[in-house]
Amino acid sequence: MARRLFRILNTPIGIVLLIGFQAAALLLVALLTLPQIGQWHALDLQVYFNDARSLLKGWVPYRDFNLEYPPLALAAFAGPFLAVRGKPLLFTEYAGLFLLQSAVLSIFIAWALARAAALSRPSRQAAVPLAVYTLLVVLTAPLLPWRYDLFPALFTILALVAVLAGKPAQAGVWLGLGTAAKLYPVVLLPIVGAYYLASVDWRAVRRLGLGFAGALALVVLPLLLSGAGGAMMEFLHYHELRGLQLESLPAGLILLAHMAGAARLSLSFNYGALHLVSPLATATLRWLPLLFIALYGAVLLCTLARFRQDQGRYGSIPSASLVAYLTAALLVFIATNKVFSPQYMIWLLPFVPLLRSRQVGIAVAAFLATIALFPYDYANLLALHDGPVLVLNMRNLLVAGLLVTLVARRRPSRSMLRLTVYALLRRIPLRLNNGSTRF
Repeated sequence: MARRLFRILNTPIGIVLLIGFQAAALLLVALLTLPQIGQWHALDLQVYFNDARSLLKGWVPYRDFNLEYPPLALAAFAGPFLAVRGKPLLFTEYAGLFLLQSAVLSIFIAWALARAAALSRPSRQAAVPLAVYTLLVVLTAPLLPWRYDLFPALFTILALVAVLAGKPAQAGVWLGLGTAAKLYPVVLLPIVGAYYLASVDWRAVRRLGLGFAGALALVVLPLLLSGAGGAMMEFLHYHELRGLQLESLPAGLILLAHMAGAARLSLSFNYGALHLVSPLATATLRWLPLLFIALYGAVLLCTLARFRQDQGRYGSIPSASLVAYLTAALLVFIATNKVFSPQYMIWLLPFVPLLRSRQVGIAVAAFLATIALFPYDYANLLALHDGPVLVLNMRNLLVAGLLVTLVARRRPSRSMLRLTVYALLRRIPLRLNNGSTRF
């Protein structure tokens, strides 16, 4: 019976049914849970609503009104207004249309996921990844449709589809648009670059870079020409000034120290989030950027070495290696970030269904812990009760564990790692005593 159902779901009609089912389940769970947890989403939705109205008035972002997000985020914010051709909307009407927009974005992500499965080497059936995606959508429905993170997540899965389809310029465009919407997709660009570099396809590397730069310029240049360039940099400075957010990995450890009586701290609400006020938090903020550089550099080195190893062994790079290291890059960014908002888990949605079953299990547990905290037990976390603090650290441990598992499973051989380091060093200009350089 199960095998027959699996065969049916792997037909084109079955795939369509799965894609439609996940969207329907998202809408149903979101509507059923909204009365209980709506107060936790009103603030973000109100920001989206106000920014969209300012844009539709003809105001220029950053110059005429403050915008704490990258410029292309406004496309997601304004979507509900565009659906009604710019007519005025009440906030409740906007929220309903935003929910529908999220369901549509989820449909596109599910379709792209099925496409990525079909293009994988070796090719795989789409039913299992779509079933995993549906499970994650249902689990995160109390949060998922009320943030705009599905919008950049769609760009990242489209970039993966473009890479698997052999279209590096398109991959660059999608990553450029994703970066213009939420910034985080930029950490995926070097991973994709390593994919082409491993096969010494310099033309693909150039096309990837040109696609990325062109898409980013298409979004940013009009703002620069409108005189918003200087003000646009202020939103980056805004995030630079943020403190150590309550749910970040180092903040969780500081909360454990507080539970044990080894640290004193308080909470401060600023820059749209809750941050720890503690000498430990201040010290942590100084070394977090260095930790990110070190870990991301290590993952990038392993990526290039593993891709070179796969290229030499199989004549091509299996999609499993590409997906694993794309996910690892996102996890490094999340784990070493001073902010870990619950919606950051949405960034992983397009890639987790393509991972191995054990890794999927770890990710599902991390998603469950995230939703258990936000929105259902967030008030107790803010009160620094022991239970939620332990759940937070469990979630953070699962995120870190998933990162370790991904890299360990796809780690390159020591000999290939040494060869890759040597190959990279050979191309670094070495300054001689007389001031000249050689390669």
